[in-house]
Amino acid sequence: MGRFRNILTRPVTVLFVALSLLCVSCGKDDTSTIPILSFKTNPVPKEAGSQHLSVTATADWSVSVSYTGSQSDWLSTNRTSGDKDNGDLVLRYTENLEEEDRLATIRVQSGSKSSEYTFTQKGHKVEAPAGTARVWMELPEIDPHNSGCAFFTHTMTVGSVSTRNYSYYWDYADRVSLWVAYPLNSWNIGSYYGRSDAWAFDPLLPASLQSDVSSGYGRGNDGDRYDRGHQIPSADRQGSYANNAQTFYGTNMTPQNNGFNSGLWAHLEGSVRKWADKSDTLYVLTGCVVEPGLRKYVTDASSNKVAIPVAYYKALLRYQRSSTVGVSGSDFMGCAFYFDHVEYSAAGKNDLPVSSGLSISIAELEKKLGYRLFANLDAKVGEETAAKIKNQNPSQVSWWWNNK
Repeated sequence: MGRFRNILTRPVTVLFVALSLLCVSCGKDDTSTIPILSFKTNPVPKEAGSQHLSVTATADWSVSVSYTGSQSDWLSTNRTSGDKDNGDLVLRYTENLEEEDRLATIRVQSGSKSSEYTFTQKGHKVEAPAGTARVWMELPEIDPHNSGCAFFTHTMTVGSVSTRNYSYYWDYADRVSLWVAYPLNSWNIGSYYGRSDAWAFDPLLPASLQSDVSSGYGRGNDGDRYDRGHQIPSADRQGSYANNAQTFYGTNMTPQNNGFNSGLWAHLEGSVRKWADKSDTLYVLTGCVVEPGLRKYVTDASSNKVAIPVAYYKALLRYQRSSTVGVSGSDFMGCAFYFDHVEYSAAGKNDLPVSSGLSISIAELEKKLGYRLFANLDAKVGEETAAKIKNQNPSQVSWWWNNK
């Protein structure tokens, strides 16, 4: 499509380097100031390397490193302390052999003051078409120049197999994921576990840059109350506590009208699982649309402003080998939905059943959003067949409505 909404391109001054989160005064005689750590490069490439850092402090200082995620001990410094007149430091890092970026927190202490910085090393990315982050079928086009949003993926274990749980595109300014994408079938849904209700911060990024969903949202600036609405539903990951708990991270939540969340949206989520159960794989993209400038927002448990989406959508790409109902020349077929949050939260619409009249084509949804969905489909089936799949009118395909 080549065109992105303003929400995906507006500048945001949140980068991987997060300034000090902690500053404590411990006595009138303490004259120390917040120490400053200056980087030459952050983030750094996947290759092993080193760089000189500079510590600016008014008293003796010390430095320590902690890690985010499963990888540890990949970052080191040539020394762990110094005085105010000697702030030179060498940071060394090993090669990152994993696909995912890895993060560490560097903490500098001087007297009673401290500062923390997030240091990132890029991963060994699998080569994918331009504008995408992976070769996975569920992913949409991603704007590589948008520093206000970042792509992340959670992994899980199903049986003895390590696999992706879901990916998301985090908007730092609005504190919501603009979309969450994942594969769905009976294997990765798993047997019934229930709700973990493990409301928590996402370990993939600093808590200070997230939404605190440890308790419900405060009343919105429009005066209404909103649920903590899942984008990937809890019921879509039932194989274990760990797999389900990841769906309760704040990065998977958006403020959602209760009637809409428990009515039409819940009906659609149930239909999606039934469609997935009758497919080899159903690739699901769930997203929200937010207006620039936090026009509508709630506050979270830490008093951060969180955008209230103006619309929600789901895009579905069904794969069934040797399918008799897929688009000719492929084993794929598509379906999409787009709901205005206000309109479909109103009485009379918030509890509508999922019907063919509510569905739209993937191509129509792309026009509404301004970017390509299922960006790896062209490479899989060819541009001409991909266009047919995306332009298919799902309301005219009886398979969807006979299997919900």
